[in-house]
Order: sequence, then structure tokens, then C-alpha cells
Amino acid sequence: MEKFILLVLFTASQTGALLGAPEVQLPNGLIRGREDTTIQNKHYYAFEKIPYATPPLGELRFKAPIPPSNWEEPLDTLDLDVTCYQERTNADPESEDCLYLAVFTPELPDEDDNVLLPVMVFIHGGGFVGGSVRHLYGDRIINEDVIFATFNYRLGPFGFMSTQDEVIPGNNGLKDQQLALKWIHNNIQLFGGDPDKITIFGQSAGSASCSYQLLNQESNGLFRGAILESGTFLSPWTYQRRAREIAFATAAFLNDTFQTNRDSQALLEFLQSVDAKDLDTASELYDSSECSPEDIEILQGFYWAPVIEVKNPDAFLTKKMYGLLQAGNVVAVPVLMGMTSEEGISGNQDPDAFKANLEAYDENLDWLVPNDMAVTDKTNKTEIGRQIREIYTGGEPLADHLGDGIRYFSDTSFTRPIIKHAEFYSQFAETYFYQFSYDGELGHYSVHYEGAENVGHGQELAYFFCRGTDCDITSYPESDQLTGERLIKIWTNFAKYQNPTPEPIELLQNLTWPVVSTEDGDFLYVDINENLEIKNHPKEETYSQWVKIYDSLGYSDFDTY
Repeated sequence: MEKFILLVLFTASQTGALLGAPEVQLPNGLIRGREDTTIQNKHYYAFEKIPYATPPLGELRFKAPIPPSNWEEPLDTLDLDVTCYQERTNADPESEDCLYLAVFTPELPDEDDNVLLPVMVFIHGGGFVGGSVRHLYGDRIINEDVIFATFNYRLGPFGFMSTQDEVIPGNNGLKDQQLALKWIHNNIQLFGGDPDKITIFGQSAGSASCSYQLLNQESNGLFRGAILESGTFLSPWTYQRRAREIAFATAAFLNDTFQTNRDSQALLEFLQSVDAKDLDTASELYDSSECSPEDIEILQGFYWAPVIEVKNPDAFLTKKMYGLLQAGNVVAVPVLMGMTSEEGISGNQDPDAFKANLEAYDENLDWLVPNDMAVTDKTNKTEIGRQIREIYTGGEPLADHLGDGIRYFSDTSFTRPIIKHAEFYSQFAETYFYQFSYDGELGHYSVHYEGAENVGHGQELAYFFCRGTDCDITSYPESDQLTGERLIKIWTNFAKYQNPTPEPIELLQNLTWPVVSTEDGDFLYVDINENLEIKNHPKEETYSQWVKIYDSLGYSDFDTY
């Protein structure tokens, strides 16, 4: 009944919309958007600054998000002109009042046609400290008659500070995401979307965020599928074990009494009173003070990242991720997941600096050991580090084998946890796996290391997002253009049919994508290169040896992997 009433209100507003800007009547109030056209002359409607939460200001800082208040006058949603506070950038207008979403739809419903299109919701990456959906457009997705939606969420200390108690439990960025997903599920029908055909997808920290949403049972029913690009909650960088220590150390840059004061309530009240920019700067100062080869965030955990919370009314996560996944305590929807062929290249594009880092690792082999192994004895840890280096160089110095060093970084931060995630998850829901190996000009990476593969973290994104004439890639090689067409077809097929290849078509070389199943010892996946090819056991040479080391530890109570 509620949906019917909202639809009646909406169709009434459309009479006026035909005379001017498109309008949608939401439960909170009327919004006005704009009309646009893709380079392929696909007409669509854009609504770019829709509030999905009350601005988390003042006493709401560090609190779980709450729905927005109503508004009386029509709200213009023409441009998402704000980003959430984030580290190391002054390029965009930053604000705490940033919890907005955007919806781009090729068709709005009217009284004669209650259209229900599939929906793809993108969660942006940025290491939980950066990123935004400002100027993020999905023209190529819209061309396939799919609605594209996306949103901002709190970052850095605003989204991920935790005192690891009930005062600041943490994970507010994840809670923002879930509230946005609830909003989209409850309202997308007003934009022509089918609430029962929502697929979430993300890359890097956005992919890890999607995987975290799969761990929370309140997400059940909000979406029916997920696409995970280069990130999972099993990746070591997606979890923070020292959140309380980091919270007080950050506050100490603004008030030195917190060098010794460990009163969580005092910390909360102080940090709720400071200027947002000052808190943002303090988080950057903390980051700079801690950065060293011994504890590189991408290998061991970002300083602002999800945490395991103490039990509280708004808790998002209270148990270790590895155990939850292993036991099947997940929202079991079909997933398409994978990685690029050499994730670690993107963060190591200066060979001289990378060689210096590897020399430090050669001198301190214990630094190679992931913190999730929970090895505390220095002698034992050094021995495990030696075994890890043996995987890549046969015992020779990493600094003499830069390509092998890149492979170590790729495996530790991305490959190993992503493959393990797929192995576990495939026992509970359909899982399709890919490796993106196409090294095209459109990816804009030119650094290569002998002995390593070529496609770095995030290179596939250039094939997805664009607007208007920016979508014109006809000046790039035909193989780049073909790869772009294939990726869009694979991703939107999954959104439409929960299967990347629902039927054989020439564009996808008549391929039938296998689901992951490890029961018979196989792990079939599709390698996306100049051709699409079904292969078995991704990164088997190194992955199997990592598994042996983990298994040798004699316990399995991991958090990440």
C-alpha cells in the first residue's frame, strides 16, 4: 500500500516535470534533477545530490547515521558538489555534510508504464580515507538499460575512528553505506528501478565494503548480487587491530593531554568540539608519523579501517571475518569477483624506491609476515619470513628480483585473500571468478617489472566510468574498445541475470562462464585478456605455498588472511 501511495504522488509530480526539470516525489520531499544524453544518444535523468542521512554534525559526529529530515520546498539535485573529508586532498569541497547519493536512470515511470529496470549501485574505493562519487558517471552502464546509483560515505576518522568500546564503537562508514543501500532499496522504484534486482559493486576499498555488507544480516534483501573488484574483508589492509591506540594518538596532535589520558568519553567530547578540518589534519599527521616499511598499511592494515566492535545497539560487526565466512554466516547472494593480474604494480611505480623498500625487507625478514598470522616470537617470525621469501626468489634477496617483490605485494594485499574468499564463499552461493589481464593503453599504466605480470590495481575502472564525450575511446586501439564493450556486457549481464554469460554471444566469444567449485580440486575462472579464456587455479604457484604456511601455524582463528 505504501509503495502504491508513493507511486501516485510521483506520477502526479511528473505532469509538472514534463514542462521543466524532471521531478521525483520522495517520502521526504520533492526533488528536481536534470536530463542528459550519453554519447550513444541514450537519454537519461540524473539526480545527483539526494540526502540519504541527517548531516552527521556536532553530537552526531562518530555516531551511526540516521535518516534525513523532511524538506518542504523542492530540492535541486543537479550536482553532487561535495566530498566527505579525506586525507591528502584539497581538490574538492570537503564537508561533514556529505552523505548524499546519486541516481542515473534511463527511464522514469509514469501512470502508463511502471518500468522496473535492474539497478547497479557502486561503492567507491580509496582506502577508507579517500575517494568520492563527485563527477562519477555511469553512461556506459546506462546504455545497457540499467540504472546506476552511487553515494558518498564518511572516511578517515569521521567514518572509522573507534575507541573499541561503546563510546565510539566504529564502522560508521560501513553503517553509512548500509543506510544508503536501504534508501535505494526503499525508493528506487520511484526512479524506474526494480528493488528486487539491485546489484552492489565496488573496487578496492569499495569492493571490501561490498564484502563487509555481505557479512551483516541487516543487508539481507537489500540487494540480490555483488561484484567484488580487487578487495575483500580478508585483505589485511581492510581491518584495523590498533584502533583505540590510533584514536588517542590522533587526538594528541590536537590536545597533548591525550598522550596519557585514556578516557573514551573525554576523547569523544573533545573531538566532537574541534573543527572538522583540524581533525582531518590530525589524522594526516598521525599517518605521517607512523609510515615505515615495517608496517606498510597496504600489507598490514589501514589506520582508518573497519574494526570488530564491542556489542552495542548499532553494531555492524562483532566477530572475526574469517570465521564468519568459513561458517557461512553471510548474505548468500551470487557474486562475481576477482582481481587484476598484478595488483601490486600500482603502488610501486618508482623502481628505485621499491628496491630500497625490498632491501629493508631482506634485512628484516620478519616484516614479510602478515600480522593476521599472529606470530609474536621474533625467531619464529623471521623463519616464517624466510619461508615467504623462498616462495618468490628461492631464497635470494628480493631486492635483486623486483618482479618477484611485486608479486609478493600483489599476493599479500590482494591475490591470496581474494582467492581464499572465493573458495569459502562458493560453498554457500554461486561464485564467478575472473582475472583481468588485458594491458591496454586505456589503463594508463606504463611501469612493468621483469618476472611480474602487467595489469595493476584499478586499471579496469577506465573501461567503466565516463560521461558524454569522455566516453569516446575511438582513438584507442580496437582491442581496448572491444575490452571495454566486453567488461560492460559482463558486468551488466550479471546485474540483469545473476550470470555474466547467461547465453552464448559472439561479443563474449560464446563463452559459458563456470561457477567456482573446489569439491573436485578445481578452481575454474575466466582470464580477461585480448581473448576470454577459462583457466584453472589462479596464481596457483604462490597461492598453494601460502596456504601451506598458514596451515602450518596450527590454528585458524584468523581475522584477515
